[in-house]
Amino acid sequence: MMAHRFSKLSSGTMDSFIMGLVEVAARPGMISFATGLPDNSLFDVDGLAKASCDVLRDMGGGALQYDTAAGYIPLRERIAARCSKELGFKASWEDVILTNGSQECFDLIARMFLEPGDRMAVENPGYLGAIQSFSAYGPEFTGIDMGPEGADAGQLREAISGGAKLFYSIPNHQNPSGNSYSDAVRRDVAAAVEGSGCLLIEDDAYGELGYRGRAGKTMKSMAPEDTVLTGSFSKTISPGMRIGWMVVPEWMRAQAGKSLEAMSLQSGSFCQKVVDRFLQEHDYDAYLWELRKAYLAKKEFFLDAMEDCLPDSMEWNDPQGGMFVWLKSPEGTEAMRIFDAALERKLVVMPGKPFHVRGGGNTLRLNFATPSEDQIREGMKALGAACRVILG
Repeated sequence: MMAHRFSKLSSGTMDSFIMGLVEVAARPGMISFATGLPDNSLFDVDGLAKASCDVLRDMGGGALQYDTAAGYIPLRERIAARCSKELGFKASWEDVILTNGSQECFDLIARMFLEPGDRMAVENPGYLGAIQSFSAYGPEFTGIDMGPEGADAGQLREAISGGAKLFYSIPNHQNPSGNSYSDAVRRDVAAAVEGSGCLLIEDDAYGELGYRGRAGKTMKSMAPEDTVLTGSFSKTISPGMRIGWMVVPEWMRAQAGKSLEAMSLQSGSFCQKVVDRFLQEHDYDAYLWELRKAYLAKKEFFLDAMEDCLPDSMEWNDPQGGMFVWLKSPEGTEAMRIFDAALERKLVVMPGKPFHVRGGGNTLRLNFATPSEDQIREGMKALGAACRVILG
């Protein structure tokens, strides 16, 4: 029989290191600091159950029917209103495109703008899931180094001069580093992309999870015609409901809707209706403050355990939002060896190197949101022992 061949674009998609670890973490007796999952105990199960019943009672079979390609209009109106209230820019509901999680936004944007061999700028380190999505379209990635204040705007300007068509960024509580852009870096990045021909993808997945509120102004508010802002309810309400969105410039609306319709016809309208009803029946800001308090408490517990258990040669940051701590072993060491030693002790951590276009061999990403306090205690002892075995 003649062999079947995958397309070149399909074959070019990067492997997912993260999803492989999900399977490892699910084995009996394992503790995981590896994945990007929220805390199950913080989901409002009763509130979502009530919202589901209310939608079905009030809308009947219509709740289960197809909807518009770009999504349920009342929820799009609600997101557009929040852009004006909290994100610093005005948006029409027509600018809001609902998707199957923000991951689908990345595929849609790549589908609309990338040809094989095009140049694309990404944070270094940057979110692996997005880079994997973009990789399917065959771009050449240019890494823009991330520091404690955010992306290196000078490197970005150089990348744009070299023809970068897109720049993917997470300015708030970045995945994987947990760092946020300073106000100065936000202004510099917005100025670099404005009118340049390079489209900025501003991923706001963690923007609502700043422990003291939002970390800074959106770059969408500074360069509105050159920025697509993506967001999601996955980190605040439910990842399994798969409700993401992108807020696009008016010039992009028609193509975005057409591309989404061609890809998936529409995103899940029943879940959109449920989340809209949930938001109608709850004070979202009060709800978010409870989440922020809970994640702040978990972060502080996690950092205390790191201080107690890890050797002095290890360095880490103190993020002001989100779900991740960025851990570094001494320069010249390989954190992958720590990963292996931790795995032998039934702890799964996420090596930092896969998030990098270059470098990162001495880094690890730790998620403090998912494990319980007991798991944090035991897992941190295992991580400390692994570090000492490898580093001496």
